Amino acid sequence: MSRRTLEQNLAALDTADPPDVCIIGSGPAGATLGADLAERGIRTFILESGNSLIDWFRDDRLKRLAEYESHGDARYPVERTTSRIIGGNSNFWTGRCERFHPSDFEPHPYTPPDNPWPLKYRDLEADYYRAEQTLRVRGGPLSEYAPPRESPLPLPPRPDISALKRRMKRAGLVLDDSPTATPRSGLRFFRVHKEILPRFLASKHGTLISGLTVTRLHHDHSGAITAAEARTLDGAVRTVRARLFVVACGGIQTPRLLLLSRSERFPHGIGNDYDRVGRGFNEHPSLNFYGTLRADRSALSLKHAIGRTHQLYETCRGEGLGAIHAVVIQSWVFPNHLLRYRLVDVPRHLIRILSRAVRPTLYMSPTLEMRPVDENRITLSPSRTDPFGDPIARLTLNFSEDDRRLMNRSRELCMQQLRKAGAVDIDEIEQTWSRHHLGACRMGHSPKTSVVDPDLRVHPCPNLYLCGSEVFVTGAAVQPVLTIGSLAHRLARHLARRLERESLRADTFAA
Repeated sequence: MSRRTLEQNLAALDTADPPDVCIIGSGPAGATLGADLAERGIRTFILESGNSLIDWFRDDRLKRLAEYESHGDARYPVERTTSRIIGGNSNFWTGRCERFHPSDFEPHPYTPPDNPWPLKYRDLEADYYRAEQTLRVRGGPLSEYAPPRESPLPLPPRPDISALKRRMKRAGLVLDDSPTATPRSGLRFFRVHKEILPRFLASKHGTLISGLTVTRLHHDHSGAITAAEARTLDGAVRTVRARLFVVACGGIQTPRLLLLSRSERFPHGIGNDYDRVGRGFNEHPSLNFYGTLRADRSALSLKHAIGRTHQLYETCRGEGLGAIHAVVIQSWVFPNHLLRYRLVDVPRHLIRILSRAVRPTLYMSPTLEMRPVDENRITLSPSRTDPFGDPIARLTLNFSEDDRRLMNRSRELCMQQLRKAGAVDIDEIEQTWSRHHLGACRMGHSPKTSVVDPDLRVHPCPNLYLCGSEVFVTGAAVQPVLTIGSLAHRLARHLARRLERESLRADTFAA
């Protein structure tokens, strides 16, 4: 977005009638919601703190706006886990799109006893398919272990991983293709700002304003949001008004904005009357194992392939623990994404990696569900501020005893499966993270145990909604983007119905 366009849009804030909906954040949640609303003829603004990917790399002010603190024995890394870019963190997304399992929405060992999911799988099933269409998800027929579906994925799979499936099936493990978002053209990664936001911008009802950071939400005596206070990178203050507001700026910045918006009515932050905002944060840690395959005829014919298994998903829930979702990769070289994490950071692995580079490699990585606990939370830093002088977010994240038990159990299962598949010289490298910020503003029926209701409305605020993985009650063990997309489609439908009802009531009153 050019400087001239930014100035024109900022001027529009001062002269135009307030939009029906103001969305804060242009990532998968905000972009999907905005496109749906604009295409329904609903006048919608999307406010985005960042600009282009190039600006993100060259403008240190944007990096400072994305900073937060991390504390706790999980040693969660703050680098490369948040951004301020049009399209949000989808700029670094590999496109994996998995549905939650029906069991994720039912009571299980990690479900908060006082706050179960207010939605069921059937409530999201149609929206899951809609999100798969929006994200152009490709993949083949799924196994009986995968979440149920009534129709195939929108696009066929590629590449063919049948050889890997056969190898793992002989070891007793059923693999599925990895459902993956597919761009219409260009590079192989799906980018929200290229695939979804153009739909929003093509509508005369959609306006994107980048380079504008919302720092406070203001409200009236009833708790209704009257305006968003926002600043440009140069420090100019703008006021954005709308009928409805949706915060969709990620699992760390969304609770931070609510906490920053303190007032006499909300002394602890908006939606935080019962100290629920920020609590229950969880992520997806992954363990990483690799081994080499014996140089037999089957190994010599291996091609690079990636598959995922749902077969182990429920295994540990029967032991009072969380779910497991594992990726399996076969290759003649070490998996590229592990090179990104390890090759530079830990040189001692270089010799081992290079020694295996000309041998077939089998890699297995289970993604683990974390237990949501109140002590893992987002608060405001007592000592550090952003470029506007506001406290940055402070993340406290510790592993629970159940998290450690699940890691140990997953380690046993993966080592066993790799041996059965014929891998030797099996090694484990450092645990990694998925950049999935979950559960810090979870949904529920009661404001005493949750932040938003089943329609994603903040309990004490009649016109404020949240949309993103921060509303998840539990994190499951699969990638969150498809569920985020399904919730965005569901919210768009709800907001459209609400605006229609309110318009009808206004017309009736005027008559």
